[in-house]
Amino acid sequence: MHPPYQEDDFDPTFVSKSQQKKAMDRLQAIGEQLAEMSANQLKKLPISENLRDAIIKLQSLKSHEATRRHKQFIGKLMRHEDEDTLLQALNQRQQPNLERQLSLWIDRLMSQGETAVNDAVRQFPAADRHTLRQYLRAAQHEQTTLPDETKAKQKLFTYLRETALLSQ
Repeated sequence: MHPPYQEDDFDPTFVSKSQQKKAMDRLQAIGEQLAEMSANQLKKLPISENLRDAIIKLQSLKSHEATRRHKQFIGKLMRHEDEDTLLQALNQRQQPNLERQLSLWIDRLMSQGETAVNDAVRQFPAADRHTLRQYLRAAQHEQTTLPDETKAKQKLFTYLRETALLSQ
């Protein structure tokens, strides 16, 4: 029998296997959006040469199965990229005022908690309610225990940025 849940047992660094899979799916979806860009647009993005070459190769593939496997490969390459910078560059191209809107969402989530989570999930359909709650709880926990730290809040911001990009 498990002991009852206590707030002190909260581990903000814990990531479940299903969350890891969802993160990989998000990276793969971002890679798919990159594949829709031209070679000139890709050159302007802060990505590695390997990823750029893989994206250009994806555009030339015709077989459905080869495309599927290559998208997985791009998702794997995306793990080594600076996801935050890449998302920021993509969002600035697609929605120039999105950064300000996301900042407002973060402030609202931090102050209102659960009610804002429900609204955020409606606003960004690609967002997973459970994952958003976890990131929010970690950011709130960090704010109360380590007011100078912003890592968890930055992760929340990155997650919202990803879901905004995928919800378009």
